[in-house]
Amino acid sequence: MKMNTNKLAAVAAVAVAMAWSAPGTQAQTKLVAGDVEAGRHLALLACTGCHLVTPDQPFKPIREGLPRPPDFKDIANRSDVTPASLRHHLETLPAIPKDAHMPSPMLSSDDIRDIVAFIISLRDKPAPKP
Repeated sequence: MKMNTNKLAAVAAVAVAMAWSAPGTQAQTKLVAGDVEAGRHLALLACTGCHLVTPDQPFKPIREGLPRPPDFKDIANRSDVTPASLRHHLETLPAIPKDAHMPSPMLSSDDIRDIVAFIISLRDKPAPKP
């Protein structure tokens, strides 16, 4: 059975739209500006003292006596986390934290863009539909 050209184009357009709008897909990650690998490298340098950035990082976070901050993968999978909310959080951190909150890592806007791209890339991919 052959599909006419208009129906085939419509089906293709819907499939592309669904792929780009599905949360947690690689297509969504591509919409986030930034260099994922540069963000990963920077996060491993700047964030591993407190956070688990990747399961294979060279050493475990050091936070004796304090609750450990969330792993980057957990942050990425929170329903309220968006690239904009991550950017805002990283841009507004105080230089000297009150009550042992996260200190400012003194990141440039390009560094923040790359780290946000890396964190968003950690989102779980949705399970394939049967």
